[in-house]
Amino acid sequence: MGRKSQRQGACAPARELAPPRVPGSHPGLARRRAELWEPVPSRPVPAAAIMQSQSQSLTPHVHWAQRHSELYLRVDLSDVQSPEITITDNVLHFKAQGHGAKGDNVYEFQLAFLEPVMPQLVYKVTQRQLNITVQKKESNWWERLTKQERRPLFLAPDFDRWQDESDAEMELKAKEEEERINKIRIESRVPKDPFRQLKRGYLFMYNLVQFLGFSWIFVNMTVRLFILGKDSFYDTFHTIADMMYFCQTLAFIEILNSLVGIVRSPLIPSLLQVLGRNFVLFIVLGNVEEMQSKAVVFFVFYCWSIIELFRYPFYMLSCIDIEWKLLTWIRYTIWIPLYPLGGLAEAMSLIQAIPIFSETGKFSFTLPYPMSVTIKFSFFLQIYLILLFLGLFINLRHLYKQRRQHLGSKKRKMK
Repeated sequence: MGRKSQRQGACAPARELAPPRVPGSHPGLARRRAELWEPVPSRPVPAAAIMQSQSQSLTPHVHWAQRHSELYLRVDLSDVQSPEITITDNVLHFKAQGHGAKGDNVYEFQLAFLEPVMPQLVYKVTQRQLNITVQKKESNWWERLTKQERRPLFLAPDFDRWQDESDAEMELKAKEEEERINKIRIESRVPKDPFRQLKRGYLFMYNLVQFLGFSWIFVNMTVRLFILGKDSFYDTFHTIADMMYFCQTLAFIEILNSLVGIVRSPLIPSLLQVLGRNFVLFIVLGNVEEMQSKAVVFFVFYCWSIIELFRYPFYMLSCIDIEWKLLTWIRYTIWIPLYPLGGLAEAMSLIQAIPIFSETGKFSFTLPYPMSVTIKFSFFLQIYLILLFLGLFINLRHLYKQRRQHLGSKKRKMK
């Protein structure tokens, strides 16, 4: 029986432990002890907290140095992969996979620069580190790198490239002197043109004469416009034609200068402008008296004179190596409204001249027998009207390239 009771005791289910009962204790006090004896259930940790703890980013060690126009950053990461480096709102954003102080992980950081920088940057990845070069918008010396006065813990000076402001200025002056010497050496290797000064004097005098001629035209037309008002439109040709004949005939020299190579300007734009203006002046306006009293003559002459009023002084000063920034801007900007307006005025004169040439039969001719076909000059004017807009497009494209060359954004050189 003893063994059987032992077996039954072994197979019986385990009973929960009850709190010890003190004899003679109050029942309410016993229940309070039982509640305190019960185990407290464990609370689960939220998944968001786990994800947040796992996704905390690591920050690499960053060393920096500067020059007057550049900033240098060295990120202590080896075996860098997929670097994402951008500058937005003057803040550098960095994120990359690499091996750093915390092993192989994703490292990232942000730096708000003290002063404005260029949004474009250059970086180079090596086996042991990543180097970043940032261009300053203004060439000056910064008292610190970041906008915040307190330096971030991960940021330290790069003593391998560190220089004081005085040392950087000496280095900058040495580079400028070296560039000046190299420029002198390159210029000394280029053979000098013995007629260079003579060419400059010739071009200076040509541009001066053209400037004086078109200035006379512009002032004369402007004064007459203020005095006579709209009445000055109808006798513009008889008042201005002689000086316009002289200036436009003299403009053929520009074609010769391009052919000979005295100037570097392309031949096609000069050829189209000079031939187009002289065709309108001598053929369309000069040979038909009915056209000479048209108001469109005023707008043609006025657009031509305003354009040349800034073009020739610009070339004249270029001959003596003088650049006036305001004049340069006007010369490469004023054509934007005036060239299309001048082209429309020339087209309007052609449209008004076509019926006159068709009625008078001027410059028309008849083919010999057996064809015996009369070809009217007005037919050529219609063809030229189409070609006029093609030539205008070519000139506008050429002027746009020149404007980008002279007024476009200049990229800072990497030093």
